Amino acid sequence: MKPAQEFDLHAIQVFILTVELGGMSQCAGHLQITQSAVSQTIARLEGSIGMPLFDRSMRPLRLTTSGRSMVERGRRLLALARSTYDDIRAGANLPLSNLTIAMSFSLANQLTAAILSRLGDRAGRWNIRSGISLEHQDEFMARDIDMLLTGSFNLEHRDNLELHPVFEECFVIVLPASYKKPLQIDTDPGELPFIRFSRLTGMGQQIERQIMRLKLGLRQVVEVESSHQQLALVAAGLGWTITSPVCLSASPELLRKTRIEPMPRGRFSRTVQVVARAGELGALPQEVARLCASELKAVTFPPLIAQMPWLEEQITWHA
Repeated sequence: MKPAQEFDLHAIQVFILTVELGGMSQCAGHLQITQSAVSQTIARLEGSIGMPLFDRSMRPLRLTTSGRSMVERGRRLLALARSTYDDIRAGANLPLSNLTIAMSFSLANQLTAAILSRLGDRAGRWNIRSGISLEHQDEFMARDIDMLLTGSFNLEHRDNLELHPVFEECFVIVLPASYKKPLQIDTDPGELPFIRFSRLTGMGQQIERQIMRLKLGLRQVVEVESSHQQLALVAAGLGWTITSPVCLSASPELLRKTRIEPMPRGRFSRTVQVVARAGELGALPQEVARLCASELKAVTFPPLIAQMPWLEEQITWHA
């Protein structure tokens, strides 16, 4: 039986975007079309199926049983369509038409050149974004980003994603080199301000949660938005901080002016991973994860470990 003309991939994509973005107006804004166009597309899709996908008697709209089924199956259809297109292009020795990957500033500084030099021919056009991971997460869910390399991802429960862990790193304490006292995190270095990594970031939020668990009394706090600012202030003797080895590696010129210690108690870590939508990019996400692990192992971390051998035990590799 031939499917109705209105039952097409575009209509399914509009429907799924409406669900993922939380409403027709949000979908319209993302696609830069009118809300009426979104509504009509979904109505035609419902007409072709003969079943409502949304329960319009509820506010906000809720999916019907048919709607929930369409989300699940529609995602598989879109993933299959994308992989079919890419497989055919790959079979013809053609790259993906374009690819957008996002990562933090620290990871971008370490890995962009390696990714492009070794995998650059896998896409006709690369768009590599760096910035705040939580903003990237929203853009990823809105399909403005194809792949994330992140240590701050909290949507693992979604069943339409694939996750490729690269490594796990423990957080460390950074003090000014001039701070010579034995480290007692409960009381010292209370005389110094705490340099907080922005709570607009996933890493900043994770650090803040651990500070609350440890019940640290931070009487004076300075908050910054970049790891380089954070380490520069510590190196200048203006405070102390908690950060990760990757962030340390992004500012090697500051390390000689700092004292770096493992957490004396309350050890905690983050996992850096490649995140993509399931089945849409073939083996590329896993290849990116392996490449990142190789580059970090061979180039990024050895200088740090040479200075601080204990740091090797703070890093666990997964790729």
